[in-house]
Amino acid sequence: MHEILARVRESGAKDFRSGWAGTLGAEWGSSEFARRHAEVSGLLAETIRQVHALPEAQQHRYSRYFPQWWTAVVQPDLNWADPGRPARVLVTQETLDHLASAADLLESALGGTCSAPAGSNLEALKESCDTWLELLEQTPDEELAPSLREEIAAQIRHLLWLIDHAPLFGTARISREATTVIGSIAQASTVLSGQDPQTGGKWKRGFIAFVAASTLLATGATQLQTAIEAGSGVVKEITQVVESVSGATG
Repeated sequence: MHEILARVRESGAKDFRSGWAGTLGAEWGSSEFARRHAEVSGLLAETIRQVHALPEAQQHRYSRYFPQWWTAVVQPDLNWADPGRPARVLVTQETLDHLASAADLLESALGGTCSAPAGSNLEALKESCDTWLELLEQTPDEELAPSLREEIAAQIRHLLWLIDHAPLFGTARISREATTVIGSIAQASTVLSGQDPQTGGKWKRGFIAFVAASTLLATGATQLQTAIEAGSGVVKEITQVVESVSGATG
């Protein structure tokens, strides 16, 4: 969030609109610009949620800056194409300083979680996403309703899009979206018909791999990388939990 607004401010653009278009790498008025700017708004919403996870005194200190951060993103009362209001004027250094201070505090308080991932390995997660798209395509309609299947596939495609744009939106946004996908897969797993045991087995193995890859990104635990490859340690524990749940619901 801070890095994106800093790029807008330092873009040298003659107006706010051009500053955002250059920073996001998308043409103003295009669907891609809307998509990318919406993600920035999402980053602001996540930052606000993360601040609310801090102790009360720190929440109070930083929540007073929420309106400034929101205004820096949307500038609701101004003409974005006004050449008399360049990006450097509309995104102030004071706003950036407050946002940077909050980011440092959040990283210290929430480090090693999806809010402030300690890892940087996106390859395992990307590979798991590709595997899941293939698995969903192979899942028969009799096993899972097509509407639910397509909903999960859309979430995974969005996650892949975020991975492709990691330099712009950061790994925290990716890690947060991965947890959403985990929840969707887990929920869908409970409504599989069970008519095809082979599909159930593939879903179980795919779920374990996805959780492991997501945890690797959030925690940065190097031992988890070995566990993913060897099927041991934390991954084995995840397997036991999944099997236990499957046994209880089967």
